[in-house]
Amino acid sequence: MLVTTNQAKIQLEIEQDDDYYDEQIPDLIDRATGQVCGDIGRPIFETADQVPEQTEAPIILANLLPYETANLRTACLLQISSLFSNREVETDKPLNKNAAYTTAIKGFKRIIIG
Repeated sequence: MLVTTNQAKIQLEIEQDDDYYDEQIPDLIDRATGQVCGDIGRPIFETADQVPEQTEAPIILANLLPYETANLRTACLLQISSLFSNREVETDKPLNKNAAYTTAIKGFKRIIIG
């Protein structure tokens, strides 16, 4: 798993023994991971045996260097923070770009030419 519930709680500054958001956090993790996958144009899997046939350019966490995993985790945690802090906000304006997020995903972006 790229981000654990405990890591998300730390990011959100929620006490580890506070279980009020425990049902919402796994959904936030899934949504944030999905957003990262969408932004980089690549699916993320734990191991190679989880990758379905015909999957193009998957990211396999088991094959990444520690700093690469940390960058993806950082991107997910930043998305979790954004989703959590905007969960009750109704707005027509787009969210501001986050330079740390952009930097974290830069090396993973899939660029399709042609």
